[in-house]
Amino acid sequence: MFFLNVLASFLSIASLTKYVAADLRITADHHSFGGVNYPSLQFLDPSYRDEVIRAIVKTKARVIRLFIRGDKDHLDPESEIGVFDRTLLDQFDDCLAAIHHISKGQIKVIIAPHDSHALRESNDVPCDAYCKHIDGAFLDFYSNLEIREKYKTRLSVFFNHYPSKNFNGAPWSTLNAVILGVDVQNEPWSGISPIVAGEPWLCDVATHLKEDVGLGESGIAVITGGISGPQSVDGTENFPDSAFDCPAVDVIGIHGYFSAEDEATAGTPWAKMFLPGNTLTSRALGKKLLLVEEWAYVRSKFGLNYKKADIWDQGNALNYRGIPWIYSYVTTRDEGTSARVNVLRESKYAIGALADVLNRAHTSRSNFDWGKHLPAPNALSNTSALTLNPFTLEQSACTFGCVGHLCDAADGCTPDLICKNSICQDPPTSQPGNIGAVCNSKQVCQEHLSCSAGTCQQCISRPSIQPRERGIKPKGPEETRAVPGSISEQCHVDTATRFQPDDALRSLPFCALPPPQTSPHRRGNPCHNAAQCDANEFCDWGFCKLCTVGCLGMTCKSNNKCKTGFCNAYGRCDYPGKPKIVSGPGARSGGRRGPGYNVGPKRQEGGPNKVRSEAMRVNIPTEGVRATGEAVKG
Repeated sequence: MFFLNVLASFLSIASLTKYVAADLRITADHHSFGGVNYPSLQFLDPSYRDEVIRAIVKTKARVIRLFIRGDKDHLDPESEIGVFDRTLLDQFDDCLAAIHHISKGQIKVIIAPHDSHALRESNDVPCDAYCKHIDGAFLDFYSNLEIREKYKTRLSVFFNHYPSKNFNGAPWSTLNAVILGVDVQNEPWSGISPIVAGEPWLCDVATHLKEDVGLGESGIAVITGGISGPQSVDGTENFPDSAFDCPAVDVIGIHGYFSAEDEATAGTPWAKMFLPGNTLTSRALGKKLLLVEEWAYVRSKFGLNYKKADIWDQGNALNYRGIPWIYSYVTTRDEGTSARVNVLRESKYAIGALADVLNRAHTSRSNFDWGKHLPAPNALSNTSALTLNPFTLEQSACTFGCVGHLCDAADGCTPDLICKNSICQDPPTSQPGNIGAVCNSKQVCQEHLSCSAGTCQQCISRPSIQPRERGIKPKGPEETRAVPGSISEQCHVDTATRFQPDDALRSLPFCALPPPQTSPHRRGNPCHNAAQCDANEFCDWGFCKLCTVGCLGMTCKSNNKCKTGFCNAYGRCDYPGKPKIVSGPGARSGGRRGPGYNVGPKRQEGGPNKVRSEAMRVNIPTEGVRATGEAVKG
């Protein structure tokens, strides 16, 4: 069993500024941010609502996502299709004004103007007027043109025709100082993936919001809202081609729920999904913005005691990848065993972890420019190394540096692992230079290992300097006071006593400190191909080197133009761990057409992917659809 005060050393080595390797670290000057979902905030008593808003402001959240929908105690503003209750819109407007006033304009709102779960009375959302109209035929909402026009009327009433009670009668579509963005709907087609290629509903509604309602003119973002429901790590549920191909879509909203596993923290899936330069991030950069609109603690076999650590791990992974996020969701009710986080509780509860990672999100960097929709903070963080999770329990099987944990250099993992793409991983047997491998002048070891007697030697991590009691001076220059788990944690120098309980370990050398990735003196890890290097490197004459041409995320026309992998279907260099393309702008471009040639958006006159004009009546069971905009059941 590993303990926090021992394995903190894995972090602390990476904390030595002169040795930090900026592997896949976001250094752009754009800002990221964090926020919270609070679906029914507008229904709270005004004084209580304001208390909640003040608590959210203290966390440095920049966004609150609100829903216009009914619940078990309140009606939807559109009680009948085309009939609207102004008093409920006034109540929502009061909430917008309170958020803007109390936060002094620092917090903006994202509005979900309808919830797809109301169409089938799922996830504790009551059946609304549209639900009664379609009578169980869920897909009619998206395929029936008459219903689509009625939904557009709903959007026009909310954002154009309702005169704001608190903002001098202005329509909501003009309140860009208050509203960051509007979802086309919360989780359209929830539970159904993939949606039909070329499906027109999404872009039609997005265009209506952008052009007819006028959100584009005001600089308010149009957001996809989590298409098809929760995202899988390797899937495309939330970002089908129709989302990227629609000019009216500004933001791809992603919803995902992941739990901790034996060889992964709860944040590991997010780190994999948003690898800088991969298919998703490179395709979006400069064209769309990426936002994780919903994520939450998902109870795992480890139990509820790990809730704070799992919340922090997920937020930290998204901050490290520079992807803005909104937690789902906060409340003032009892948390129980759910994912809910009560914002009014003391910091020793789950809100402590969420508030901590929200504070870090406030100054995190992003490759994506959100300046048009949200003002930048006064300063961005210059932190150059990952922070140790301060909420990890000491009785955890591992506190840092094990398989699945995030890392920013080889010494951020236990010595027998490698740090690849910011994740500690077991090196495959084919990886050259592993512990125990034969080594010589031509067969070298990994950078943190040394070659002795023809073998790559096992090594040990430098121990962290333990915090000293207040007022006691350090015994010498090799010691410094530090805070446990702090980024300022420091390591003992090589000559210091080795605090190893095992005599066999005490005789082992310390792991070598590799120079920064950008250093001209860096040798690089040995490799046979690009898959054995980080995604931003290529294998050059047996060593991993930083890539500058034909690199991950760069445009390409053929596989031989990509040093880091292959040319994918979107004309971007991708990482080699994925299957090669068979059509598109890659290796077979211009050659024989692949089997999917006749099912593209321009060739859908027939076949199973035909976009049909008639209504599709499909009854979808309510069981098995993950909750959205509310707590995930533990």
